[in-house]
Amino acid sequence: LHDGGFTDPTDDNEPMPPTWHNWMENTEVYKITVDMKYSDIEVPTIDNIRNAELIGMILLNERNVLCVGPTGTGKTLTVIGKLSRNMHKKFICDFINFSARTTANQTQDLIDSKLDRRRKGVFGPPVLKRQVFFIDDFNMPALEVYGAQPPIELIRQWMDFHGWYDRRNIGEFRTIIDINFAAAMGPPGGGRNPVTPRLLRHFHYLAFTELEDISKVKIFGTILKFWVDRTPTLSEFYEPVLFSTFEVYATILKELLPTPAKTHYTFNLRDLSKVFQGVLMKNPEVTENLDEMLRLWYHECCRVFQDRLVNDQDREWFDTLLRHIINKRFPVDSKEALGEDAILYGDFLDPTTDFRQYVQITDMEKLSNVLDHYLTEYNGQSTRPMKLVLFLDAISHVCRISRVIRQPMGNALLLGMGGS
Repeated sequence: LHDGGFTDPTDDNEPMPPTWHNWMENTEVYKITVDMKYSDIEVPTIDNIRNAELIGMILLNERNVLCVGPTGTGKTLTVIGKLSRNMHKKFICDFINFSARTTANQTQDLIDSKLDRRRKGVFGPPVLKRQVFFIDDFNMPALEVYGAQPPIELIRQWMDFHGWYDRRNIGEFRTIIDINFAAAMGPPGGGRNPVTPRLLRHFHYLAFTELEDISKVKIFGTILKFWVDRTPTLSEFYEPVLFSTFEVYATILKELLPTPAKTHYTFNLRDLSKVFQGVLMKNPEVTENLDEMLRLWYHECCRVFQDRLVNDQDREWFDTLLRHIINKRFPVDSKEALGEDAILYGDFLDPTTDFRQYVQITDMEKLSNVLDHYLTEYNGQSTRPMKLVLFLDAISHVCRISRVIRQPMGNALLLGMGGS
C-alpha cells in the first residue's frame, strides 16, 4: 500500500490518495538461457518477491529479521539473493552458517574479524557503512549441559547490551555499533532446537510457508518449458509431464511416511526439483519421440524417489504408480514405452570425448566393457588396486552414483549393511 503522505502532491496541493499495487507489477518475464547452471535458476514468484521486499524494508529500518519455514521453501535463496544483489550500497553483507558443532568462541571471533575499531572500546563496519550478518540454520547449535545454546546466547548478548566482553583483555567490554542480523531457521525438531524467547523478541518474523501449487507450477513450469520447447516435436507434452511429476510427488508425500525402519522417508520440494534437474541433463534437441522422453522422466523419478526406498514391496508400489500415471496422462501404453529392461542413463560410455552427452544406455555389454576399462585404468594408477567383479546390480549402482556426481551440489548417501 503506497501511503498518500509520501507521494507528490496533486495540482491542488492535496496529497495523492493511497493506492494498492500488485507485487508482480514491474517484474520482467524471466528468461532461462542454455549456459545457466540449474542451481542459479531463480524464477520470480509472488512469494519470493514479496519476502525479499519485506526483508529489505526491515533491514533498511535497522531492525533484525528472522525467516522461519520448512526446508525447500527458499529462505536462504531469497535472503542471499536480496543481500548480495538488491541492497543499497551502504550495506556490507556477510554470510555465516551455524551447525550443531558451532561454538560461541568461533562465532565471536568470526564477527569480530569483520569489524574495525572506531574508537576506544567501540567497534563497527567502516564509517557510513552498515554491516548485515546473515545466519543460516540459526537453531542448529547443540544444547550445552544446562540447555542453552552458547552461540545463540552470544547473539542475544549483543541484542540486549550492544556488545560483548573481549576474551583477550579480560574485563574490557567491546561495544559493537551499526550492525544487524538476518537469520533463517526451520521449525524445531529433527536436530533443530527451539530458540530462547529472550532472543526471539528482538526479531521481526517472516514466515515462509510451503509453496502453493500456483507458485510450484510457475517455477517448475518455466524450467520445464524451456527444455521442452527445444525438443523437435514434443512441446505439446509439456503440461502432462509437469502435472505427472506433481502427482507423483503429492502421492509419495501422502503414502510413504517415515517409520522407525524407514526414518529417511522424508521428502520435500528439493526432491521435486531434482526430477526436473535430471530431465534438464539430457540434450532436448536429440529427444525426438515421446517414448524416449517418458523413459527419461521415468528414470529420473526412480533415481530421486525409488532409490530411497528400502524394500521390494515399496519399490514395486512406486513402479506401479509411475506406470499408472503414464497410462492415464499420455497417449501410449506404459509397457511399450518403457520396455522390459532396466532403464539406465549415463554420460561415460565414450571415454575419449570431452563433451559428455547424458544418454540412455541400451548396450549392456558395451557398458560392462567400458566400466572394466575404467577399473583397469584406475588399478594401473593406484597403489591399492580394487579387485571388483561388476555384476548388474553393481553396474546400475555405478550409473546412479555417477549421475549424482555430475550434478552441481549433487551429494549421495549410501545406506546398506557392511560388505554390501
